[in-house]
Amino acid sequence: MKRKVIQIANSTQLISLPRKWSQKYGVKKGDEIEVEENGNSIIITTEKEISSSKTEIDFRGKQNLIHRTLSSLYRSGYDEIKIYFDKHTELEIIQSTINRELIGFEIIEQGKEYIIVKQVSNIDYSEFDSMLRRTFLFLLSTADECLDALKTSNVNTLKSLILKDITINKLTDYCRRALNKKEVFFKHIGPGYAIIELLEKIGDGYRDLCKYLAQNKIKINKYIIEILSQLNILLKDSYKLFYDFNINSIEKFLINKENIENSIINLSKKTNKDEVMVLIHLNTIMNNIFYLNGPLMIHAL
Repeated sequence: MKRKVIQIANSTQLISLPRKWSQKYGVKKGDEIEVEENGNSIIITTEKEISSSKTEIDFRGKQNLIHRTLSSLYRSGYDEIKIYFDKHTELEIIQSTINRELIGFEIIEQGKEYIIVKQVSNIDYSEFDSMLRRTFLFLLSTADECLDALKTSNVNTLKSLILKDITINKLTDYCRRALNKKEVFFKHIGPGYAIIELLEKIGDGYRDLCKYLAQNKIKINKYIIEILSQLNILLKDSYKLFYDFNINSIEKFLINKENIENSIINLSKKTNKDEVMVLIHLNTIMNNIFYLNGPLMIHAL
């Protein structure tokens, strides 16, 4: 967009800020903003978050949508949500989702068929980088513990890893909300958001694998354990690519993915149906790790 320069007296020159931008971040008269010279460009930034926003959602008769929709509204950046419900079971799911996953949110008002939830404690979005790294590391530790549990047939560890996914969800929800509130953590917001989304899906993949193994108590052969071991290495490689990208490493990453895929295909032809289900879970994890390569490259290049 273009702006005309306004001359004040003999020395001062002014330009107006775009109204939509000022409204979006709540910039008002007397506020301080950062002005940075960069060659023939001037960069203007504010420390403010995107202005507070409210919405309403009706969950009456839509119990199955409650958890997913509330999480999406939280990630989107809403600060206050009025929620309508009909049954006590709907209210229980609403309260459970708020308590377990909506960091900083509390119920501030409750009526017969509605509640209002609001962000009551400030979230420090300056911690984004450390929270994202923590997400990667938490996911890597989950992958390693899953492999150890398979090697030792430890059902209790598998069950505990199912619950560990709640933490991964909270970390990724925080990161996605931070992106939608500040929009400054990645050079390209779209690929950055996709990376975080895929990290959550990878966590879901390990959770579903652990759940299936814990429920069915399948004896795992050494070939499946080797495939999971290679998957964990692929996940570690994606972590390294994010923080220290180089083109040779991405080539190796793609080759390793193809090798794992071939191993899964070959093993699926000569195994029983229970192990085929395990291979399906491994294939899902593999694909979600592989899908990281596109946004990782855009992020790095």
